[in-house]
Amino acid sequence: MDQIINDREIEKKLSDKIEKEYNITIQKEGTRDCVVFSARNDGQLPAVRLVSRTAAMHKSPQTASAGRLPNMADIERVETNLLGVSSQTGTYCDDAAAGVLLSGALAYQNLLQVPLCLADSLTKKRNETVFGEALLKRLGFQYIYDRPLYVLNTGTICAEMLRRAARGETVSLDIPGMTLQVVAGDELLSLAHFVNARLCRQYGFFLIRNASYYEQVQAKLAETGGNLFQIMEHGVRKGYFACTGADVDDIREVVFDQAFDKACYFLTEKGTRPSVMARIVNLPGMLKNITGNGRITLAVRLRDPVIAENDGLFIWYINEEGSRMERVEDPVSEKEKDSSMRPEVTTTIGDFTAFIFAYMKLKQNAKFDSINLAGPAWLDNIY
Repeated sequence: MDQIINDREIEKKLSDKIEKEYNITIQKEGTRDCVVFSARNDGQLPAVRLVSRTAAMHKSPQTASAGRLPNMADIERVETNLLGVSSQTGTYCDDAAAGVLLSGALAYQNLLQVPLCLADSLTKKRNETVFGEALLKRLGFQYIYDRPLYVLNTGTICAEMLRRAARGETVSLDIPGMTLQVVAGDELLSLAHFVNARLCRQYGFFLIRNASYYEQVQAKLAETGGNLFQIMEHGVRKGYFACTGADVDDIREVVFDQAFDKACYFLTEKGTRPSVMARIVNLPGMLKNITGNGRITLAVRLRDPVIAENDGLFIWYINEEGSRMERVEDPVSEKEKDSSMRPEVTTTIGDFTAFIFAYMKLKQNAKFDSINLAGPAWLDNIY
């Protein structure tokens, strides 16, 4: 109890510091997992909402057990925040006002040593303003995930089948033993285990699901006539998908046990599009989870428009246990002219984040290829 009280006092001091520095207001919303940043003395402007989520990041390949598929024992848990917007219908937030709120939210996270902040620039919810790609990029965000654009294969599942399943019916499919049904409330925990286990096999980074998460998802999907559906084979779950509406192309997250099963029921003829953006907030907190094949030393020049601690010339030390960056205090001094101190790459914090998640390359050489990156990422948030 004393530790909890002490943590809250520290958090309050940090909030007071950011409120004063950025002239904004910071409040808890509902639970302690949601923090809202708003303009002081102007309740008409949209507010920035940060929702705390726990992500999975694979441990170094050297520590993963051999001879079996990866599982949840092979991951590290990393705290992240999802960036959202609270606003009233028709309100508008110009880039200057939004920039102050977002910068304050990033500074707050850095003080709390939160490694990573995520933002979905393409998701627009009802009666909400969404911060645009250009603004997010100026503040150091970059894309790290391309969202698949799924369409149901109506040859195997049609709109009428979806409607029947949504009414509570177990719908038989053409393939013997296969059925379509809505995920029941008492199945949400097993669904979370199913999804986490499958994502763990293919992705280096994803947001961890639990029963509470899917309860919120079901409630949100119900507002637009959607639901969570699962495909069963003789009572065993083979895959699941989220439908945001009543049409066959209102499909969001799709997770299956086998890739050929997914291909049987879904088309991705629309391809993918960049959707989820991210940026490293607390550099030490993030880099401690990044390892390498052997000892690697790199000189990196980072440019961060918001967090001064991330802006400068760094020596990046990487080994099998983790990594860290050591700042060169005066990046424009004679030290940088020394060949050992010249940056091997100069990049923004956004592009560096995209590199860390295997979304883009910074440089093609043996050193960079020997870094065990955190990606690829699966970040297909349903709501």
